[in-house]
Amino acid sequence: MENSLLLPPQNPGQSSTLSRIHETSAKFQRYKILLRRRWWFLLLTASIGVCIMALRITSKPDTYQSLAKLVAGGRIVAQEGNVGWQEQLTDFYGTIIETLESAEMKKRALARVHALHPDLKDTNVEIRVAQTKGSAIFNVFAVGSEKTFTKIFLDAMLDEFVAFRQQIREQGLERALNTFTETVVKKSKELQERTERLEAFRKANDKVVLTDGRNEAAAFLLNLKAKRENLNSELTDIRNALEDVDAAMVDRERGIIAGGTAQPIQTGATSAAPTGESNKPNLTQTNLNSTSVASLGMTSAEHDYLEAKKTIMKIQNEKLALIKYLKPGHPDVVRLEEQIESAKQLQQNFADEIVKEMRSRENTLNRQLGSLDKQIEEKQKEAIELGGKLAEHERLEEEFRATKLAHDQMFERVQKFQDFQNVQTDYVAIQEHASQAYKEVADWIKPLVGGLAGGTLLGMIILVLFDRLDDRMNSFSEFQGLFPAEAVLGQIPEQRQRGDVALLRPNDDRHLYAEAFRNVRSSILFKNWQGKPPKTILVTSAVPNEGKTTVTSNLAVTMATSGARVLLADCDLRRGGVSELFKLPGGPGLSEVLLGKLHWRDAVQETGIRGLDLLARGEVFDQTSEMLLSKTAEEVLREMGDEYDYVIFDSAPVLVADDTPSFAPKIDMVLFVVRLSSTMARLSGKALDLLYDRQVNVGGVILNRSTTNLKEYTYYNYASYYYAPKKTGSEAPASKA
Repeated sequence: MENSLLLPPQNPGQSSTLSRIHETSAKFQRYKILLRRRWWFLLLTASIGVCIMALRITSKPDTYQSLAKLVAGGRIVAQEGNVGWQEQLTDFYGTIIETLESAEMKKRALARVHALHPDLKDTNVEIRVAQTKGSAIFNVFAVGSEKTFTKIFLDAMLDEFVAFRQQIREQGLERALNTFTETVVKKSKELQERTERLEAFRKANDKVVLTDGRNEAAAFLLNLKAKRENLNSELTDIRNALEDVDAAMVDRERGIIAGGTAQPIQTGATSAAPTGESNKPNLTQTNLNSTSVASLGMTSAEHDYLEAKKTIMKIQNEKLALIKYLKPGHPDVVRLEEQIESAKQLQQNFADEIVKEMRSRENTLNRQLGSLDKQIEEKQKEAIELGGKLAEHERLEEEFRATKLAHDQMFERVQKFQDFQNVQTDYVAIQEHASQAYKEVADWIKPLVGGLAGGTLLGMIILVLFDRLDDRMNSFSEFQGLFPAEAVLGQIPEQRQRGDVALLRPNDDRHLYAEAFRNVRSSILFKNWQGKPPKTILVTSAVPNEGKTTVTSNLAVTMATSGARVLLADCDLRRGGVSELFKLPGGPGLSEVLLGKLHWRDAVQETGIRGLDLLARGEVFDQTSEMLLSKTAEEVLREMGDEYDYVIFDSAPVLVADDTPSFAPKIDMVLFVVRLSSTMARLSGKALDLLYDRQVNVGGVILNRSTTNLKEYTYYNYASYYYAPKKTGSEAPASKA
């Protein structure tokens, strides 16, 4: 379908947003129109709702109401041996209310009434409980049809409620006490078992060692390991000394001298004289008594080795002094050399003795280390075993202490719970017993308001349901939502007057009405017809009573007032009424022309409006569609188009007869009239589909009888512009049509 008035969307997102806005606006306006038209229906349903509620109130039997009060907020409790009052700020108030209103409480109360008052006749009693705002007071209402029974039933209800709470409390305390007792018995058995296990372990092991808590084997093991380290250190020193005995002896001597334990023993020697006398070394003169050796911390061989070394050094010094003035072969020099060799031999003998002693000591240390390793291995096993026993003993003692503590605490809780049970009281009590039952006054306000609201809501639901079944279009937005591809050439405002709408006239004071037709005229004149503007125009609609005849006539008047020569032809050959609007004769007309009885120019009438002529309907005859399909109709159309600027036809509705679908393909352009709030969308769609199937050029749609108080109409046409106060006298400007 062609939609020449709608520009292609530049922004798809913006187009979709505008479509949603149009749909929302259409729905809102539809409901607004529905409410304005059917407000009386809401008033009717609301009135029915009020009447129903009033009837229910008046039909109710007399009832009597009795009031009693309960208070909840505190109780006497025992804490740590002290008795005090404890406030209960939250007492699960909903539980109290539900319990009072439960069927079980009513059953208990009814049984109590039967037991205490067997002569009373049963009546139905309703119990309602309401909590006083901001307090812990519960107002218990009993509503019944019998005055005495209502009061007695409420008292029985309160007594049974208190007894029920007492029963529940006692059952709960009994269950709790049983649980505590079972726990104490269980803890006692566990404590006894722990005690027996600890005693059995102590009997099976050394009580003195275990009680002391020290691992003697571990301490002895540490001493053995320290002794082994010392022996290993001494053995390492001996092995190092065996590699170089002389250096070892020097280090021993230096260490002893640095330690200050004793001074080395000096041996005497005769100095060499110039006369050649010399003293031979006498090592037997050296003071090597056992006291001196022990004081030095050295063996006698080590001491003799060092003394021999000193003697050699002394003789070598004497030799050096002699060779300064004696020849090497001098007897004194030779004698000193012999003494040096003798001392060296003696020193070597001492060194061999020292090595022998060291080897002996090395073997002794190796034997001691082997013995220590065996002792360490035995003590290590003993220490590990003793450590495990100590750990097991500690674990058993810890379990015993924990079990005993839990047993004592649970036993103390049982004692406190028994004390608490002895002094505990219920914190829900009867504040006021049932009052004398009084006649209940019916509340009219809430039921009537509820009936009013319910009736209104029901009416709205019914209206919405009916509206869902009604597909009549009420506004431009609705039409655009249902037929987005159809171009709307204009909207004709609704004229609220009785009878037929008068034709437009010069200086017509119906400004909106006249401007709407000018808008349609401009849409036809300036629409892009692709180089061939229409000369023959046919106006039709889907069904009758859509105002197409009035629209066609006023459009012809508007086209003529713009200076064009216009021929208005009544093509509704069955019920056409164009001549009646212009108050002209109905014949001869188009029917006689199609039948060939006269030429069409002879049937044309002047309307009194400059540039506008009228071709009436003529006489009614059968088989009109065949005549409209004839060659005569084509020749008449061609001649009319040559003589007039525009030829406008008022035709029959599309769905009523086949005249319009048969004649419309011969016309340059067809205008489709839709009456808002009247034409059903499915009928308009069916008519348009029929025209498109016949290859009809539908130039656009005219929305007739549009409501001017809708926002969409007001915004686009600026209705208030035409209603400015009129000026009088010379101030009034000349108006132009």
